Amino acid sequence: MISTGMNRVDEMLGGGIPKGSRVLYSMEPGVNGQLFMISSLCRAIENDLSCLVILPHTTFETFSNDVRSMTAGLINLSSDNIVFIDSIDRERIQKSSPHPDSAQQEWKARIAKVCCERKIDVIFVYFDLLFEDFGIENGLNILELGDCVLKPTLILELLNLEGEPLLSRFIHDFSFDVVISIKSSFLTVPHFDYFTLVHTSWSPQPVRSVPFVTAKGRIVPYIPRIVVTGPAKSGKSTFVKNASIEGISVDRMGSDGDLTTGVMDLGLLHWKGFDITVYGTPGQPRFDTMIPGMFKHTMGVILIIDATKPRSLPRAKEMIGMLAERGVPTVIAANKTDLPGKMAEKEIRAALGVREDIPLFFISATSKDDVRHVLESLVDSITQIPY
Repeated sequence: MISTGMNRVDEMLGGGIPKGSRVLYSMEPGVNGQLFMISSLCRAIENDLSCLVILPHTTFETFSNDVRSMTAGLINLSSDNIVFIDSIDRERIQKSSPHPDSAQQEWKARIAKVCCERKIDVIFVYFDLLFEDFGIENGLNILELGDCVLKPTLILELLNLEGEPLLSRFIHDFSFDVVISIKSSFLTVPHFDYFTLVHTSWSPQPVRSVPFVTAKGRIVPYIPRIVVTGPAKSGKSTFVKNASIEGISVDRMGSDGDLTTGVMDLGLLHWKGFDITVYGTPGQPRFDTMIPGMFKHTMGVILIIDATKPRSLPRAKEMIGMLAERGVPTVIAANKTDLPGKMAEKEIRAALGVREDIPLFFISATSKDDVRHVLESLVDSITQIPY
């Protein structure tokens, strides 16, 4: 298996890319997705794989400077394991072979010669100008090497101006094994980039869409807001605390002498390759005016209830009503089930009026394992949203 250089993507692929596969990174205009190809190239170099990089759009020097800037100088493109065919080579081919057919043959001969002589493991292709010069079918034909070498893994980056129909062609007409689409969204939250694992040839998988940011030369899966809500004293602050590697709780003393959340809880966690920000709302009705604003930009909601207090369920039902129109993934965590007197699932669902397809977990918010299990279910639901 060949690593993509992105742990979450490798995990989604079942460990990485099988050797000899054909991979497409498809980017829509304006998306910040250049690090996908660069991450895969970096990891291939780290693993001492022999690489051919085809970049008809730019020179090696410009590309090298751009990569150093994006990766903070962590990649050495001067390695003996890398060969480049760049824009200078493209210009030479255009001058020596002005007819498209002869130019196509010269491209094909150059690539085959490098792959045979250097025993190339992975070919990285910035495909836009080959597509423009020769069309998709002839451009891909240039990369067919015949029987002279072991079949290298082929990884393409393409600016996709045609949308889903073009992805379908790569999958069905040209038998690509992995197709990852990188897009921007203006839905659910104001703006974010996300990638979607559209297709894998070796096993059917559900389509997954994962928001991401770039940080320190890496692709970081990122969920900017999960809201933890529920009635007062249901265990929201404890849940956020045990979900987080670091957090802030704005508490004050309640009228009964107990601490209560005065504004919100805030937690940050790094989990299964994701960076996630978790917000906990106050549960008292007087704060209800602020809760719709927190729901507005959330990507998922966890409703915490006290499973030992039936009298709190009408309040929880009110809070469900606040988020119903948002249509975001929601899970329910029935807390304090380590204490006597917990309600049954059927009783809770009936009191809250929630469907069977909304997950309901019986947990103790003091248990990190229970908390992470709830988060895992919600993140799984979030990645299935068609942004």
